[in-house]
Amino acid sequence: MFSLPWLELSRFKRHTITRLAMIVVAVIPAIYGGLYLASNWSPTDHLDKLQAAVVNEDTGAKKPDSDGESLHAGDELVDEITPKGEGGFDWEETSQKEADEGLAEGKYFAVLEIPSDFSEQLVSTGGDDPEQAGLQLRTDDAHNFIVGQLAGTVLTEIKSSLNETTTAEYVSEVYVGFNDIHSQTEKAADGASQLNDGSIELHDGTGELVDGTTELDKGVGTLQKGIGDLDDGAGELVKGSGDLKTGADTLAKSTTEAKNGSKDLADGAGQVADGTSQLRDVADETTGKAEDLKRKADDLVDGARPKLERAEGDFDDARTTVRGDMDDRIKQLQEDYPDDPNVQRLAEDMNGLGDDLDSAHERASDAKDEAKKLEDPVTKAVDGVMAKIKAADKKIGQLDDGAQQVSTGADDLHSGLVKLDAGAGKLATGAGDLNDGAKQLKDGTSQAKTGVGDLKDGSSQLVDGSKELDTGAGKLVDGSGELSDGLEEGLKQIPTYDKNDRDHRSDVVAVPVDADKVKDNAVDAYGEGLAAFFVSLALWIGGMITYMVINAIPYRALASSAKSTRIAWAGYVPGLLFGIAQVAVLYLVLTFALDFSAGAWLWTLLFSILVAASFHSVHQLCVAALGGVGRLIALVLLMIQIASAGGTYPVQTAPGIFQIISPFLPMTHAVNGLRTLIAGGDMFIAAQSAVVLLLMTLICLAATVVVCSRKRMVTLTQLHPSLQL
Repeated sequence: MFSLPWLELSRFKRHTITRLAMIVVAVIPAIYGGLYLASNWSPTDHLDKLQAAVVNEDTGAKKPDSDGESLHAGDELVDEITPKGEGGFDWEETSQKEADEGLAEGKYFAVLEIPSDFSEQLVSTGGDDPEQAGLQLRTDDAHNFIVGQLAGTVLTEIKSSLNETTTAEYVSEVYVGFNDIHSQTEKAADGASQLNDGSIELHDGTGELVDGTTELDKGVGTLQKGIGDLDDGAGELVKGSGDLKTGADTLAKSTTEAKNGSKDLADGAGQVADGTSQLRDVADETTGKAEDLKRKADDLVDGARPKLERAEGDFDDARTTVRGDMDDRIKQLQEDYPDDPNVQRLAEDMNGLGDDLDSAHERASDAKDEAKKLEDPVTKAVDGVMAKIKAADKKIGQLDDGAQQVSTGADDLHSGLVKLDAGAGKLATGAGDLNDGAKQLKDGTSQAKTGVGDLKDGSSQLVDGSKELDTGAGKLVDGSGELSDGLEEGLKQIPTYDKNDRDHRSDVVAVPVDADKVKDNAVDAYGEGLAAFFVSLALWIGGMITYMVINAIPYRALASSAKSTRIAWAGYVPGLLFGIAQVAVLYLVLTFALDFSAGAWLWTLLFSILVAASFHSVHQLCVAALGGVGRLIALVLLMIQIASAGGTYPVQTAPGIFQIISPFLPMTHAVNGLRTLIAGGDMFIAAQSAVVLLLMTLICLAATVVVCSRKRMVTLTQLHPSLQL
């Protein structure tokens, strides 16, 4: 049974290189698993090696109702987290610019920014407008994504600590407020007792007040009757003086209107006289200017004709000269210089000049004729205008003489009416003074009558009010007594707290719920939690390496009379032995190099050997059935199992396709069983995983037997494979 497996193993004893290959096959899974677990053993315990920056721009704030006491929460937070090993990271206080540059360059893994109003927002919780204080923690996923996730946990811890401290301080102030309330209530109780004593004295005084106000009301009634009689007499005096004032006012108004009218008449007449005088001066001036204009028109008519005649003669002489002598000279020049272009142009210019002079002579003749036609109409028009201007000047003079006479008469009339108006005004003034005095007397008596009526009403109300006051004073005695008793009773119910009691209660209120995270079957380190996954990966890779070095089946035995079962077993046993060696070396490295521990050591080792046995059966089947392509299939299976085994995150968080295929893959059950055994969990889960792995091993071995049976018959495909790796 073991002769064929031993024969396969004996091949590795022939040379040193083959012996070394056996050692490498046994060690590679330990190297793979050990390196990966060592690099991820306990990363969260070494966050203090990551540099982070804190930018404190907080300016501080005064606490409300604290007599000038201030809070510098930003400085306190920096002092709390910057000591080595505190606050998660290795915090360093820097400027904003240095922090930005350090985060961009990867020097800092996180930047905590404390705003300038951080303390101000914290102390606002004790004011009328509370605000939440804000912190900002910045990371850069371009340098490390996981650190960004861990930074969120660090920020949560910082925020929780700040919330606890701030709430405790606030609640402590509330308890101090209870002490103040107790003190003030005690003072109020003393005041209520004094109020009760005073209200008793007040009640006695209000009884005497009721008697006095009753007597006062009777005297005011007698005074009211006498004032009524005086008011009637004053009314008759007002009526008589009013009639006298009306007549005098009518007379004064009439004389004033006559005086004002005469004044307006005199002013108007004077203005008319001034206007006619000015008009007369303007008319005289206009007549002189018109005569001057007539002389200039005559001169214009007399001087225009001879000038136009001279202009006509001058143009005629110039035309004769140009058309006569100049034409002859031009012709002579043309004969002397027939080919000279300048002479030709001069002849053309002279012809044009002659034409222009003909046109000018014709226009001068037309102007002379027109001037002769206009001489008589202009002379007649000027003479007609002069006659009308002189007639108007004469009439304006007559109008000015009449206006001067009217102005003199109007001034005399106004002087007489002024004297009459002065006398009527004095009469009206005297009558008005008499009537005003009578009215003032009547107003005084009316006001006195009204006042004494109000006084009577007031005295009656005073009587009623004093009675109500006496009743209210009685109620005040009862109410103040009840208030004093109530305050004394309430004072007993208001608690007071000393400093130790306040501190204890503040801590409880700040963190009313204290939650502890309890892990069942807890592991000691993050690496131990990942060990199940990495051990499974290491053993899978160990199986791949094993069947890269040894043959999946002894191919020469296929031509012998050995059964297929024996041939498959001969290829599997060496792989199983290598798997056991891999398990032993792997756990030795984990135990002594990383201080690895397991909840159930013996079962962990046995289960790991079962895992190695199962994985090696899969690799044997792949290589035996497909050769080099089978090794590629094993690599693809590795990638699929990494995604669906649930080694790091539960498989329920993966896409649906991975959840479907997960139960059918050996690594899923390897990870579940190892995780349970390493943590010391429910052994039933490990037993289930062991049963599934054992079934998968038997199925793969049976399939390998079938492959061995088929390989005894050589096919054309085997002789000439399409793909060979």
